[in-house]
Amino acid sequence: QINLAEEFDILQIVGEGWFGKILLVEHRVTDTEMVLKALPKPYVSIKDFFREFHYGLQLAHHKNIITTYDVAFETAGFYVFSQEYAPLGDLTANVSETGIGEMYSKKVAKQLAAALDYIHLHDLVHRDIKLDNILVFKSDFTRIKLCDFGETRRAGSLVLRRNEWIPYSPPEVLATPTDETYKCETCHDVWQFGIVVFVCLTGCLPWQKAALDDPRYSRFIYWHGSAGVLQPVRKPKLFKLLSSKAQRLLRKFLDPKAERRPSSVHELSRYLDDRWLAKSADRSEEREDEALCPSMYSFHSSVEEKNHLLSTLVEYGIETTVDRSNKKDRIRQWIQNSSIVEEDEEDPDVMSGAEDAAEPRSAPRSDTYRNRHHGSHKRHG
Repeated sequence: QINLAEEFDILQIVGEGWFGKILLVEHRVTDTEMVLKALPKPYVSIKDFFREFHYGLQLAHHKNIITTYDVAFETAGFYVFSQEYAPLGDLTANVSETGIGEMYSKKVAKQLAAALDYIHLHDLVHRDIKLDNILVFKSDFTRIKLCDFGETRRAGSLVLRRNEWIPYSPPEVLATPTDETYKCETCHDVWQFGIVVFVCLTGCLPWQKAALDDPRYSRFIYWHGSAGVLQPVRKPKLFKLLSSKAQRLLRKFLDPKAERRPSSVHELSRYLDDRWLAKSADRSEEREDEALCPSMYSFHSSVEEKNHLLSTLVEYGIETTVDRSNKKDRIRQWIQNSSIVEEDEEDPDVMSGAEDAAEPRSAPRSDTYRNRHHGSHKRHG
């Protein structure tokens, strides 16, 4: 057990999720900046902590999955491990009210599919695919990485229905009563993948929840079930923004019946050369309701919650007051001078880009690390 206040200066609260906080810190002895994911002991068991840490290490060898360093420790109030930091944040911070366009959406989809293929190859289900957990390393979206394995479980295992982020949850999960179990399947990831692609293309969620009492989802169900009939049902407004090929792809990934939904995202590769956005869609007319647009992407903590976090950090002896102007200048300089080490950047086989290194990655501790990796730490949701 270590004392964070003695070891680190906290520069910034980078991210906040349901059960964890991501801190950009500076190690006082080595002057090394890094990211710490701190999970509060009152809410996270040691078993859950080690599960997330283990899966992070196991999967970190893929270039589209966040690097988890082989360092973990505890303080009086937190379980902590170290990961890389994304200075450009997550997709939530990068998607506008009209999306990110077709070209960038395809780049994100291709890399995210590669990460999911790798996870599913290990017989795991991520279970929390959303914009918050997709980190951006380059402004042209040529390097994104999937993060946060706090909900990851073995495929086929029984899990409790708890606090899933409802807009991304598949209908069979939402139909499970809270605190009852359901079987964890890879097709759940496929559903969430489809939601992410839809938001990237349109800038909006297709519905608030995949349940019949949601009018937008009900219209989608009616349209989805009308495929092949002589008089097709009018398609939902936001889907009019998409080409017929993209509609066909999302009909598969967002199939309301889990048994019909694909168990992998392999089929994406068949559609990458097709047009995904309709040629002449009037985006202003197709927008149904601003309530489904950016504010609905993710959970963002309030100012009160952030202040509560700072109080908690102080309670456990973590210093939260540093020379802000000095630190901001140093962070800005750090980001400007950073150089992300890119390996196999032009590798065409990104859909199967597994890089199975034999040894776990260790947290860098030297000035060599500072020069090579300053720009490759990440935000985690």
